Order: sequence, then structure tokens, then C-alpha cells
Amino acid sequence: MFLLESFRAVRYRGIDGLALPRLSRANLITGANGVGKTALIEAMWLFIGRYNPELLWNSNVQRSTTVPTLNPISTLTDGDLELHGTERGTCHGVKFVFEKLEIGETAQKNGEQLPPVRARIRVQLDGEDVNDAHERLRITPAGTILVWGALPVERPTCIIESARFQYTTSDEHFRRYSDLVRESGKKKLVTSMNLLAPGTDDVEILTDDQGKFYLSVMNAGAGQRRLHDLGGGAVSLFRLLLDFYASRDGVLLSDELENGIHHSVQRRLWDSVRQWMDQWNVQFFATTHSGEFIDAAIDAFEDAPEELSIHQLYRNENTGRTEAATFTGEALAGARDLNLEVR
Repeated sequence: MFLLESFRAVRYRGIDGLALPRLSRANLITGANGVGKTALIEAMWLFIGRYNPELLWNSNVQRSTTVPTLNPISTLTDGDLELHGTERGTCHGVKFVFEKLEIGETAQKNGEQLPPVRARIRVQLDGEDVNDAHERLRITPAGTILVWGALPVERPTCIIESARFQYTTSDEHFRRYSDLVRESGKKKLVTSMNLLAPGTDDVEILTDDQGKFYLSVMNAGAGQRRLHDLGGGAVSLFRLLLDFYASRDGVLLSDELENGIHHSVQRRLWDSVRQWMDQWNVQFFATTHSGEFIDAAIDAFEDAPEELSIHQLYRNENTGRTEAATFTGEALAGARDLNLEVR
């Protein structure tokens, strides 16, 4: 059983009104540049994490490590930000509302005087304001913001992997690697790395002369090499396995996964993805520009086509809005012959 069964971005970036009424365990999102593929997975990530309005400042949705504005919603949409979806048979909605305060109040944190409170952001869940609001203070260059969200609740894990950071290895990925090794998953990691680095015998975390951590790939014939020296595809594959492991019983969203992955290994990559989905009970979404990547996915799910959906995003010439056509089940066979306009 997977988590997200349908989704609608009522108001988010340039995909206002975009609806995907049927989602599968594996989902490929394609379409021309600028049609909103990345925006769609960002919106899904916000929706699944809707109990935490602090995500509005996250670089995964702001596409930057700094958000200079008092109102983070203003960079994502005009007015309120609203998303809807069906989770395991139940419909839910979230609205993030920004309110500017005319008179700034004073606030303190840990005994320190803070800049005046200039605004607040509150959350509406399923059409109602959160009554058990958990108030937090957010300090920005423009002033202090009151952030009202639901009290902490246990939610399924949802990880978004951005194409913007594919050539870096964060502390979070080092932590996931260590967790995987502790749970005897290192053999699976080494096997996977052989897709792009044949002859890989081991993967280790080492330190350089400055004491900084880096990932080293061991090969009996070629010796030791830094993971990043093997190219962006090797880094993406390494992170993908760790992301699947960390997304257990949840959702993984990946942007432009095929970058750096040669077409000759894409089918084997999808075979691995399907195995990881089953092993760790993960629902998977990936954006793509590649027709070959789509073909590889269809081949990998040939015996279970109902588990894969291809969502083609396109701009409606009459309304100017982004819409979606979904191919799944028996319709996947015809998707190969359609002009998906992936470029």
C-alpha cells in the first residue's frame, strides 16, 4: 500500500490547478522545459510535510539557501498557498496563510530581545485553522515572524532529491550511509555502484589531509578513487540508494534522476529501483527529460504495468495552464509511440 493516491496543486508557482487524479507506486513526470515538473514534486513534498510550515523556508522549495523576504509564500504563489491530495483513501487539504501585522510587537527568545514581530504564517488543515497551534518564532532580516503550525505529529518520511545539489554529498548522506552500513546494507550499495563503476569492491568514508570527510570507491584493478571523480551519475546512484533506504514506508521524490546515467544501464537501474521500492515500501516519483529513461521504466514494469504511471505535463494553449495526461496499466504500451515532447 502506498501513501499518495492523488494530488492537486490549487495554488503553487506556475502550476495552479494542476491535478493528478491517479498515482501509482512508481511515477515518472515528463514534459517540456518550464512546464512545472520540478514545481510539482516540490508541491508534493510540502503537502506531505504540511504539519511543518517551517518547510516554506527550505531550499528545496525556495531553490536558494537564502530567503530575504518577510513572506516566503510570496516567492511561491500570489496569495495563499493551497494543496490537496488523497492519502491512503482519505482526502486532505492544506493552506498556508501569510498575515502582515500593522503594529510590530516585541518578542524575546532565551532572554534575548528580538526584532519586532511583523507578520505571522498560519496553517489551515482540511479547511480549518489549526486550534492546537504550535507557535514558533522565525527571525528574518525584515523582522520576526510568528509561525503557527500543528503540534509535532508522526508523519511518513518524505525525501526530495534536487538536481541542483546532485554533485555534493551532504552530512545527511554521510549519516544515511553510516546507518545503512550498521544495518548490513553495504553489500547492496557496492553491488549497485557496479552499474556505473564496474569492478567496485568497496565504498568507504575517509578523510583528506585537512580532515574533511569524502567518499572513496575501491577497485582492485584501478585502486582507490573519490566518488565524485567518477562523475555525476555515480554520485546520483550512490545518493539514490541511500535515499530509498531513508524513505522506508514513505515517499521519495527525485528531480532529473537520469542525469549522468548512460542509456545502456538505465534498464538495470530501474530493476534496482523496483527492488528497492519493494524492499523498503517506498512510493517513488521522478522527473525526466529522457525518452530512453521512460522506455527503460516501461520495460522494468512490463509484468506489472499497473504499478507504473507516466504523467505528461503540457501547457493548455487555450487557458495557459499546466495540465497532465497520465498513462498507466495497458495504456503504457502505447506511450512509447506518443510524442511526449520531453524536450
